[in-house]
Amino acid sequence: MLDARPFGFREYIRSNGFHTVYLLTTVQGSPVKIGISEDPVRRIGTIQSSHYEDLRFHRFWWLPGVAVATRIEAAFKQNNVAENIRGEWFDMTPGEAERKIEAEIQKLGVWTLTQSQMEHLFDQWMRKKWGLPEHAQSPLSGRAPRKDEPWERSADNCQRAYPRKVS
Repeated sequence: MLDARPFGFREYIRSNGFHTVYLLTTVQGSPVKIGISEDPVRRIGTIQSSHYEDLRFHRFWWLPGVAVATRIEAAFKQNNVAENIRGEWFDMTPGEAERKIEAEIQKLGVWTLTQSQMEHLFDQWMRKKWGLPEHAQSPLSGRAPRKDEPWERSADNCQRAYPRKVS
């Protein structure tokens, strides 16, 4: 799977301890899978290789560490046992799952960032590191920070942004 993020982004995430809670779904929209990952783009590739239907992100939330992400995922699983199909797959709509995750995040009172917000934070960090002003061209190699989110695009566009390896 090709990495569609700016060069160095993964190392930035790892060195700062960020983690995500993500929701995956099939292109039909149900069921949903909840999980945690330091690298959701790489994770969807791993899951897709063992799943017979095309998967896509519904949403993911960047959080301040693995402990916070684990608590949110565990609370979601514990509160939705009746909807559990197997493992981390749940029989509910993506919107319903998203609302339940948002409620867990609010209960904990922690901040979250979207993918584009995280990329802009990385851009600001790189500007500060290299002493570049805000109005200068982005110092990121690979591509500039995105203006949209992976889940705000159609499944076709998501496949182009996060292409799968074809054997």
